[in-house]
Amino acid sequence: MSLVQETTGKRSSRRSGAHNDNNQNIEYDSYLLKENNELPFGYNDSDWIDFPIDGMEKSAIKIVNAKDIYESTPLCDEQYLNESIPTSRRCVKLGDIHEISNTGESVTIKSNLAKKTLKANEPLPLPRLPLTPKRGRGGQAAAKKVLPTVHRVLLYNSQSPRSARKHHPSSNLRSQNVKPQPNPQPKGQTAGADHVTNYILEEPEPEKNRDFRDADFDNDDDLDNISNFDDSDTVSISSDTEDGYRAHAYKLTHSSDRLLSSPKDSSTLVFSRSSDDDLCNPESVLVSSLFPYVPPYLSFSSNTKKGPNVPPELHRILKWRVTSIMPKVVRLILANSGMRMLKKTNDWMGVWGKHLKSPCFKTIRSYQKINHLPGSFRIGRKDSCWKNLQRQMRKHSNREFGFMPRTYVIPNDLCALRKRWPKYAQRNTKWIIKPPASARGAGIRVVYRWGQIPKRRPLIVQKYIERPLLINGSKFDLRLYVLVTSVNPLRVFMYHNGLARFASVKYSAKADTLNDRCMHLTNYSINKFSSNYSKNEDVNACHGHKWTIKSLWTYLANRGVCTDGLWEALRSLVLRTILAGENGINSMIRANVESKYSCFELFGFDVILDSDLVPWLLEVNISPSLHSELPLDAHVKAPLVQGVLNTALYNIPPKLSQEKQRELAAEFSFPAGTQMCYDKRMYINYLSREEKNKHNTFTRKSMENREEYIDAILEKLTPDDVRCLIIAEDELARCTPLERIFPTDQTYKYLKYNDTPRYYNRLLDAWESRYANNRTEGIALLRDYCQSKYHLEVPAPPAKKDLNVSPVEENAVKNVMSEPEEVLEA
Repeated sequence: MSLVQETTGKRSSRRSGAHNDNNQNIEYDSYLLKENNELPFGYNDSDWIDFPIDGMEKSAIKIVNAKDIYESTPLCDEQYLNESIPTSRRCVKLGDIHEISNTGESVTIKSNLAKKTLKANEPLPLPRLPLTPKRGRGGQAAAKKVLPTVHRVLLYNSQSPRSARKHHPSSNLRSQNVKPQPNPQPKGQTAGADHVTNYILEEPEPEKNRDFRDADFDNDDDLDNISNFDDSDTVSISSDTEDGYRAHAYKLTHSSDRLLSSPKDSSTLVFSRSSDDDLCNPESVLVSSLFPYVPPYLSFSSNTKKGPNVPPELHRILKWRVTSIMPKVVRLILANSGMRMLKKTNDWMGVWGKHLKSPCFKTIRSYQKINHLPGSFRIGRKDSCWKNLQRQMRKHSNREFGFMPRTYVIPNDLCALRKRWPKYAQRNTKWIIKPPASARGAGIRVVYRWGQIPKRRPLIVQKYIERPLLINGSKFDLRLYVLVTSVNPLRVFMYHNGLARFASVKYSAKADTLNDRCMHLTNYSINKFSSNYSKNEDVNACHGHKWTIKSLWTYLANRGVCTDGLWEALRSLVLRTILAGENGINSMIRANVESKYSCFELFGFDVILDSDLVPWLLEVNISPSLHSELPLDAHVKAPLVQGVLNTALYNIPPKLSQEKQRELAAEFSFPAGTQMCYDKRMYINYLSREEKNKHNTFTRKSMENREEYIDAILEKLTPDDVRCLIIAEDELARCTPLERIFPTDQTYKYLKYNDTPRYYNRLLDAWESRYANNRTEGIALLRDYCQSKYHLEVPAPPAKKDLNVSPVEENAVKNVMSEPEEVLEA
């Protein structure tokens, strides 16, 4: 709105100097400030002088489209003078604006300098241009030849581009056209001098064609005023991701065969395992494999009882590196299992610490094991998880991957959210704001107005589940624990127990309660400070603000809900989430990890149930809290950690001589010739030529039918196949109290979600299809192979790391690895 910007320096201090007499005691026209009736900022009324403008050429008058000010392509003179150019903002070279109204035979002219009534045929008076004389060093104004001065004035139909989004029909700027009028040449002006005859104001273009864009929507509070919008203003939100999934999940959890006819028919899962069995200590620190000539595995004790004795020679090399974030329950289990806990050592066999940058995994030795997978931020970051799920929704359908509430990643999706916001506002939709890589409720709040959403910092805006399932009037969520021991092949285990975490304030959907974090957030780190928080001292009780999932399942089963159906829906949700990020994680593992032995990951899935018992994924944590402040926490997390360590199959580090290994084998009554330490041949990443050919055969694109490989892939097992099946069977035998949910004889339906066919996934699919119900026969077959040491036949190591993938997988990996690292990880 500023016509003449005040400049700093000496000129700004020349307020009390000489002024032009013509400019004194003149009342400024209110037309220029129709909105607030006061002078615009920087409007200088002290430095105007009389300046003859009659001699200026007509070419000095130019009407400029505001878009051209910001575009790189210049306009030619013909375009400047073309009055048909539509303009939403106009640059005018004059400092005066006239408002013309015809009343009979006279014309009333309102100017910012004077007001006068003329006859109809009388020419318009010429306005004066603002010009500030320059002052010399000595304080006197320099006498120089007066040159034509251009003053550009931005004219808006309202105060600013943002507020111009809603125009005022009473604005006089759109009322009249001013045509150029010839003016006589004044005396004393040469014929060749530039002169301005008049200025042109055109009728502005229609409102619907205006497009004021501003990257900052912080002050767009009018978006919440739904009365200003109609159905044509915004895009439809009927295709939101959760619509298709909701109907599918509802059928899954409410089908007739999943509802109990009697409360006595409780879920088999709830009572399938005893908590007392979860805490049993092993009889020996070493447990043999199911197969001969395979090194034994370390067996871990509970957190409450000291395990069996460990021979001194073995205890000396069982080194664990202690980190500052290692949970107390992990330390207790390791100490009771006979491990050495060291703070400063590089010769460790295991570590439980924070996540590493992907290149750091290259420094891990082949016999060392860490509790993280490179690239796990693909699903562990909220923004990356949503992007991967969104990619799968585009490839498959919302019905299969729409289990995460509609999410917008700010600032990338800010424009998309803004387009849909009026529709959401009509429905009174509430949103939950989260930082993309935070934990324990940090930075989370619930909002319902556009102005409450930060626009400039990275965060996610997720649709709030407004009708959650309530127990005793409070909302709650589920913390599920999921172990991934391998990505290629994919092997996933799910803990049969977990936590149900309740909000400490009874739920209300009213907007004035959204600031109550203890009502709308279920994080224990937030609710434990509430005066309403009630601790649950009984692990089997259904009271307080934290329950075990076993207790919750019992509570629901007694009210006629079959938790088997609900558990199946949760399994499906977990597997689809992991498969959404599987391709990116696998690419990072191949690029940064030397041995298949080195990594595993424990994920924490946060899921909420709505009032229809439909599960919704809230987020995935790559370092779920294992701290046990309450006995209930220790009851759940101690068996979990013990099961995770046992399922991960830790070997003795290769630090014992052959003679020491023979003595150790005799002491633990293992067969003669058993290698007691880690054998790197079991976990190599390179293949022989024959194995590569078989991989290429069974991963070609033309093999889409499952029947084509289900039998053929098992006809002749290679040494690499046998090694893969050995590890899978040993993990399954030691996974208690976890449950393997992939692979099973029913998970072949999930293989279509892989971006490219995985040979090992097809191998395990065929194995489970044949031996899932007759596992003894399959184990006997593998024992025969191992008895002849067939599984230890390995090709010569290549000079350069040779990736055991097919050409189809290689192309897919190149596409994933071309993405920048900062996008993949925090």
